[in-house]
Amino acid sequence: MAGTGQKQGKRVRHPRYGEGTVQRVERGGLSLRVLFDQYPGLAVSLPSRSVRLAEDENAPLAPGKAGKDQETGQVTGWSHEQVVRRQVLEALRLGVVPTEGLLAYTVGRDREVEEFHRILEGSEDRKALALLGDYGTGKTHMLELAQHLALDKNWVVGRAWLDPQEAPPSKPRRVYSALVRSLHFPDQQEAGELGLWPLLEKASRLEALQGGLVNAEGESHAFLSPALRYARALSEAFTQAPGDSPLVMLQMHFLDWIEGRATGLSQELQRRLHARLPVRDRVLALSDFSTLSKVYGYLLSGISSLCRHAGYQGLLILLDETELFSNLSQEQRAKAVEVFRVLLGAALPGEGAGSLDLSEVGEGGRGIIRRLPPRFEEQSALAIGLAATPGSESEFFLRDTLGADRVLELTSFGRREFLEMGDRILRLYLNAYPAMSKRVIAALESRMDLWFSAGQASGPREFGRRVVDFLDQNRHINVDFG
Repeated sequence: MAGTGQKQGKRVRHPRYGEGTVQRVERGGLSLRVLFDQYPGLAVSLPSRSVRLAEDENAPLAPGKAGKDQETGQVTGWSHEQVVRRQVLEALRLGVVPTEGLLAYTVGRDREVEEFHRILEGSEDRKALALLGDYGTGKTHMLELAQHLALDKNWVVGRAWLDPQEAPPSKPRRVYSALVRSLHFPDQQEAGELGLWPLLEKASRLEALQGGLVNAEGESHAFLSPALRYARALSEAFTQAPGDSPLVMLQMHFLDWIEGRATGLSQELQRRLHARLPVRDRVLALSDFSTLSKVYGYLLSGISSLCRHAGYQGLLILLDETELFSNLSQEQRAKAVEVFRVLLGAALPGEGAGSLDLSEVGEGGRGIIRRLPPRFEEQSALAIGLAATPGSESEFFLRDTLGADRVLELTSFGRREFLEMGDRILRLYLNAYPAMSKRVIAALESRMDLWFSAGQASGPREFGRRVVDFLDQNRHINVDFG
């Protein structure tokens, strides 16, 4: 299973689209084109991290479920630890980042892990971190690790892959939408990406938010206060009419609005909400104009406040592939810089050391939209992590904006790091497949020496796949190492 072509035909599951079959591997394994069963004839490209292997008898996804042990052929119940080990190994086979167990084979990144811990501990001057690294050095791995660390520390996490079509960095609404649609919650980790609804539903029941989301200055959030009241009314309507199809459609259109999935629907949505629910709040439009960066910084910082009210530590947003704005036109690049400045400014302190001056960020929109600040509260519960390639335009912007101490460069692995990684994967493998001959240890060491001599240890992802592939071959053919 060493080549990426081996992923084709794999059965996977997505939390929203259900099960499907991998049609093609894209972007070196970072994304997959999947044909989902419930949408025949329509293949969708999406990040590899957003799907999991579909459950089969040899790879149960939930702890304690029965599975057939590949060594003995007998049905057995696996512990959570055994399930995680096999999931990690399967992810390594596929060349993707596993959903759990990343620390088990993360090597040579102690400083980066420490910095993410500092962010998650709530230090006001450490609310932003940028990672620089060439392709294959593990930027995506580190962002995935940051997500798992954050969830374990009770943070809500949103993550976006900047993309020229779906989420161009010069379009703040699309970046915002990609982030909030991907929200993961620490108390629902197995559910995957859930979007804003669980947060709105939970927060709408809180006594402190019955009047809406209000900051220390007594200002009510222009978008989230109405959204909370509509979410509460929708929840109450569902208790009276469960399974009501028109109500379900109304909820979907409501989420299309507040999650920024579509434009031009605010007036019609408001009419439909008023026709069905007792709430009479105004539904403000979320537009796609590049000049509205402040609106989306205001929204994300407001969502981070909702997270804290709902009992979470805050909201961590992670942006991958930020170097893409190097390919934009000069005008679009200027807008992308503005988007990043607003997002960073919404996370960093409002004033004093470590703050960003956002006074030169352009104002867009009309009326109340034009007057909105780039952050909802001075003490933000928002944190941000970004990844980019060295030498890109985004590197220069990030270094200039954040300073040297908040921009870390991932160095390429040397022999020592690869050997340590190989050793950790081997230990995982022997724990996952205890019947495996321990004499494979020396054989793997010899094979790794050959890879180094031939210059075949190119990057962590490919190296991990080589190690697991070698161990798989020896387990299946019962090599006699004597």
